[in-house]
Amino acid sequence: MIRLILADDEPIIIKGLRKLMDWESFGMEIVGHAYDGNELMQLIEDLNPDLVISDISMPHRSGIEIIKEIKQRGLPVKVIFISAYQEFSYARDAVAFGAVDYLVKPVVKQQLESVLGKAISLITEHNEEQKRKGKLQLLERKSRHEEMQDALIQLTDGNLSPNTKSFQETDTQLQGPRYSVMIVEVERLKEETARWTEKEKKLIEFAIGNMLQEVITDTGIGYVFMKRDRHVCVLSHGEPEEPFMLAEDMQKKIETFLKLKVSASLSRPASGLMRLAVAYREAEQAMEMKYFVGLNRVLGFVPQGQQHPFDKELYEMQWEIIRGMTAKAWPEVQAALAGWLDTIKNETYGNRSLAVSTCFSSMSFIIQELSKSGVRLSERALDKRELQQLLASFETFDWMSTEIIGLFEKTYSEMDSDSGNKDKIVLAKIKQYIDEHYSEEITLESMASMAFMNPYYFSSFFKKHTKQNFKQYVTEVRMRHAADMLCLTDLMVYEIADKVGYNNARHFSDMFKKMYGKLPIEYRQDTKKTTE
Repeated sequence: MIRLILADDEPIIIKGLRKLMDWESFGMEIVGHAYDGNELMQLIEDLNPDLVISDISMPHRSGIEIIKEIKQRGLPVKVIFISAYQEFSYARDAVAFGAVDYLVKPVVKQQLESVLGKAISLITEHNEEQKRKGKLQLLERKSRHEEMQDALIQLTDGNLSPNTKSFQETDTQLQGPRYSVMIVEVERLKEETARWTEKEKKLIEFAIGNMLQEVITDTGIGYVFMKRDRHVCVLSHGEPEEPFMLAEDMQKKIETFLKLKVSASLSRPASGLMRLAVAYREAEQAMEMKYFVGLNRVLGFVPQGQQHPFDKELYEMQWEIIRGMTAKAWPEVQAALAGWLDTIKNETYGNRSLAVSTCFSSMSFIIQELSKSGVRLSERALDKRELQQLLASFETFDWMSTEIIGLFEKTYSEMDSDSGNKDKIVLAKIKQYIDEHYSEEITLESMASMAFMNPYYFSSFFKKHTKQNFKQYVTEVRMRHAADMLCLTDLMVYEIADKVGYNNARHFSDMFKKMYGKLPIEYRQDTKKTTE
């Protein structure tokens, strides 16, 4: 709608003009009326009308004075004057100063319609011209933005020479003397992003970009651009602490007005534009730290110390978890898991990909060894590809740790609910130990301790599952190994006796005969005859 003000020092004239026309049919809305020149000028300032229909002879200010001021101030207001017959020459002067036209009192409807048509054409033409100018300015700004963005991308990649025009124009825009790079990332929480459509994600990125533009580019502090789907800001500043203060302010504004949480990472101040590539890498490394310290923070770059090998320590912790899962109570397993995860976090601090890959390889080893021990694991636990994807999906190390402990707790509870499965694990562990340490002293008490049972209960437990007593089983294992040595080596009988845990060769021979019906030397001779 065209906004219209009516002005005359006679109220009856204004009332007549209101009734004379169906203003709405002309696409016009009367937004105000004035009874003298000063009041009219004030309304023009307050209401920003498109058109004024006014008596040319007004108290305090004449029509000529009003139209001169409109022209002087460059206001886009069209004016139609109404004049008495004796004011013709005065009215013609007003037209020379830019009035659309003038009408003689009393105003005739047909003449007013004709003049209004002329005014509408002029207003429409002006509006179209403003739109064209606006589009051109928008295109120019867009072109300058794209050129600036391209230059800053090249600078942060280290690919822009100081001899180029782009570098010189960027240097003019960003005065320094210090430059910092800030990266801004919206926190993409899994439970939220799962609900966001692609359109919503783009709107969020657009809203954040607009706010950064207002806070940084429009105020001349720096420049904002997109790089690898991230909002990147190159800040031009004096004092070293200014970027951190700006980042905190920006973070609060985004949370207040957009209801979004973001993390911002900052490089150290650089002394020149040619150092922006280093500064960008520092900002990227600083952003990695949110994985370890938490989300919705302002993160400054801190040089990382040299990482040291911790393979041996990790290996021992893995076995502690495996032993705990097969024989101990959950609180002890949980403590072992917490210590293991803390060690990985501390040793990979600042390197997210290393933290994830270390957890993955370590978990794969634990799962593999548990499976060997007879633990029945779910297909999901055995799916390495799914495990790798799961570990890489967490926004922070602490979230990943919680999930890992939860997975182990679920496995442990399944083992605990399946007593037969757990008994098999304990028994397999005991048998494995006997098979590997048969040459050493093995007692019922030591094995009961390993199984976290008292000797009496362990003896009953062992016989229940093997159908033979513990001492008999140990003797059979030793005799089988002795028989292999008699067949495959030239060791003396007393040497073999020592190797299978007997310091008395005669006692060994008696036990061997009891099992195989022959003395060791006879067993060797008969075996050789059979193979010849």
